[in-house]
Amino acid sequence: MKSKPTSCSLDPLPTSLLLEFIDDLLPTLTNIINFSLSSGTFPSTFRSAVVKPLLKKASLDPNNLKNFRPVSNLSFMSKITEKVVLQQLLAYLTEHKLICPSQSAYRPHHSTETALLKITNDILLALDSGNVSLLTLLDLSAAFDTIDHCILLDRLQHMYGISGTALSWFSSYLTNRTQSVIVDDHISQVSSLSYGVPQGSVLGPILF
Repeated sequence: MKSKPTSCSLDPLPTSLLLEFIDDLLPTLTNIINFSLSSGTFPSTFRSAVVKPLLKKASLDPNNLKNFRPVSNLSFMSKITEKVVLQQLLAYLTEHKLICPSQSAYRPHHSTETALLKITNDILLALDSGNVSLLTLLDLSAAFDTIDHCILLDRLQHMYGISGTALSWFSSYLTNRTQSVIVDDHISQVSSLSYGVPQGSVLGPILF
C-alpha cells in the first residue's frame, strides 16, 4: 500500500484496481511471492520491461540520444517482489556488516550529502595536518548496463555468503530478461539482456 500506484503496460490489470480489491487479492499475491522465494525462481513474466527513454534534463538536446536515460517500466508485482527481497537483503548485509562503511549510495539514511560531508571532512583533516589531498572522480557511462551477471553472482556467493536457494533466486532474477523500447506510439521488437540491471527496478541500485 506504500508503493506508488503506477501501472505498466505489462500489468494484467491497473494498479489502482489491484489496490481497490487488495483484501481479496492479497492471499494470492502473498502465495506468488512466497513460492518465488522458496523455489529460488523469479517469475519469467516479471523479467520483461518496457523502456521509455527520458531526458536527463529538460534543457538537453532531445536529438542527441546520449541525453536520454533508459528507464525500465516493470510490472507492479515484480516491484513488490523485489521490495520483499530488498528488505531481507539489506537486513542481512547490515547484520553481518557487509556494506562498506564509506558507501553512501543506495543505503538507508545515506545520500550524496553524506558522501560530500565525508570527503570534505577528510580534506579538512588533511589540510590541518599539512598534507596534500588528491581527489579522483570516475563517472561510468550507462553504469547500470555495465554489470556482468557472472561476476555479480560470483561476488554474491564468495564475498557476501549468499548461497543455495537465495543465490538461485538472484540468478533467476538476472538471467533471461527481455525489454522493448517504446517511443510515442511505436514499440520495438523484444530484445534479450545479457548484461546489466534494470534502471528503474527496486533491486538494481543495491546490486550495482
